[in-house]
Order: sequence, then structure tokens, then C-alpha cells
Amino acid sequence: MNQPTSAAWNEASQLGSFLARFQYMFPLVGSDRRRAYVFFRGWMPTFAQMCEQIDISLGDDKRDFAWARIREKFGAPSLSYQMCGHARHVIHAHRPDQVTRIVCAPADSFDPSAVEIQEVVLRGEVTLRQSCIVCGAPSIITNACGPWSSLCVEHRTGTFLKGLIGSSVWTAAELREEPVG
Repeated sequence: MNQPTSAAWNEASQLGSFLARFQYMFPLVGSDRRRAYVFFRGWMPTFAQMCEQIDISLGDDKRDFAWARIREKFGAPSLSYQMCGHARHVIHAHRPDQVTRIVCAPADSFDPSAVEIQEVVLRGEVTLRQSCIVCGAPSIITNACGPWSSLCVEHRTGTFLKGLIGSSVWTAAELREEPVG
């Protein structure tokens, strides 16, 4: 998962199908029962692949897995989750371009699926850092359009924003659910 996986998602129906498939990962919150996440078009193919891998790792026991945060901060993904079970008992050296597992004693206390899920998330974050938030193409984190964001050569110019009055990189990249009702 070190390269972008495919083209950006552009249809709210794609997001709706994805959220229906992995409903347990995305609980509704607050009095208005909304999702507290931000989904970006260019990052969705890789993020969906991450969720698929996590679902496989969890197997039949979903262990109350749920995403707690899906955001972007200074161009990089900011992802966190909650899950019931034993602690990971490993350290992950998380650099901008790689993830390395450092095994801590006692190794027999590891929760293998928790370690696997954490590695899926960390490796996904590495891939997303190098994926345009708008289209998913290879990118760098830059402030070429104002605020820091992960943008490809085409979207670094900012010309794609000129036709979108009052828009920012994030609003142009955000994929929203179809309104209910």
C-alpha cells in the first residue's frame, strides 16, 4: 500500500455504498446523529482499501472497532480509531516514508490483529501523504494553494479553484454523503 490505489471517488453514491458496507466503523454521533469525519476524494481509494484490510483482520469479532478521527492536518492524514481488546505491545517507528515494527518483550503478550491493524493504518497514512487529496495522483505536501495540503502537479497550481467561487482546497476535495430524505 505504498502507492495510490486508483482514481479519486467523485460520486456521493460511492461513499454511501462504502459507509453502508463498513457501517460498524463509522458510528453516528451527537444529538443530530451525524458522522464526525471528513472524506477526501483523492484519498478514498486508499482509505477504502485500508478499511477492507482492517475488516479482514478483525474477522467475525469486530471488537467495537470504530474510527474516532478522519481528518487532514498540514497536508497529512490524521487518523485514529478505537477498538476493544489487548494492547499492541509493539512500537512502530513512523517516519514520513516508512513504518517499522520494533518488537518489545514479552512477545507472547502481543495481540496480532491489533498490531496488524495499527500497521495498516500507519502504512495507509504514509501512502496518503503521497496522494493528492483532490485526485489521488502522486503528490507532495505543499502550501502552493495557500494552506498546507497534499497536492499533485496539476492541483498545485490552484487553477482548478478559480471556477469554484469561495472554495478552498479542502472543500474542493471533500466528498460528502448524499442528503438523507
